[in-house]
Amino acid sequence: MMKRILLVAGFMVSTVVVATAQNFDIDDDFGLDISLGAEKELLPDLEISVEGDLRTQENSQRIERYVLGAELSYKFFNTKKFDMKVSGGYEYMWNQKMEETKYKKTVEAVDWDDPNLGTISIDEYNVNERYWRNRHRTSLGLSAEYSPNKRWSFQLKETVQYNHYCREDSINQLEYRYDEDDDVAGDYKVKRDLKSVDPKDRFVLRSKFTVEYNVKGIPLNPFAAVDYGCGLNYTANKWKYTVGADYTIQKKHKLTLYYRFQTEDDDDEPNGHMLGLGYKIKF
Repeated sequence: MMKRILLVAGFMVSTVVVATAQNFDIDDDFGLDISLGAEKELLPDLEISVEGDLRTQENSQRIERYVLGAELSYKFFNTKKFDMKVSGGYEYMWNQKMEETKYKKTVEAVDWDDPNLGTISIDEYNVNERYWRNRHRTSLGLSAEYSPNKRWSFQLKETVQYNHYCREDSINQLEYRYDEDDDVAGDYKVKRDLKSVDPKDRFVLRSKFTVEYNVKGIPLNPFAAVDYGCGLNYTANKWKYTVGADYTIQKKHKLTLYYRFQTEDDDDEPNGHMLGLGYKIKF
């Protein structure tokens, strides 16, 4: 069975890597998403699942997050072609915020290299070094799935997410300020300081539409999804476009590989490309 898993994983990885390379922009980030999960039916139509997740950023040179989570779902409407499900989940995240440069102001300074002592413009700025910040996420979702036949299925899921960002102290901050007493133009005084970020709460509404196809004779389900998120108590627009496939092994083991492009106008996640690999077992 392990040889079969590795062969399928190798094929799926090579396919997605080719697609990623064709669409890669030098300004975009590239990360990996590795997940392990398990699910169990507690009662008919009532299911619990747990999952651990690791993501990378900065072209996979740094960790972006560690995640542990659990979800309880109940299928309250179950027919041959149409199902509806309600779900609730909780996740705890360890997020790494990468180094950030913040512009402060521009000053006019004497250019000592100019015989006529002209002036030059010098930018003053702060550099916040990378740090870790924890986050709690609680989700409540409602999904509907329509399967007109054995091959095709269409799903729409609406999810409200509550995110609590914890307070973080002792963040290293370097303040670069123009040194008026230095005879070399452009020299800075550098001051090291400690800053903190206050806790904050954010609500997001996510709408995800997924199309899935079952390949006849093979336990392979290719899928494509579009996910849009908007801030409810703040301004944010998040888009995720995903293509991938699920491969079922002996009914209880599922391997998932996907490629995703994501973009958003806040700082929750890096913009760019992601390659994901997941394994889930059903008890």
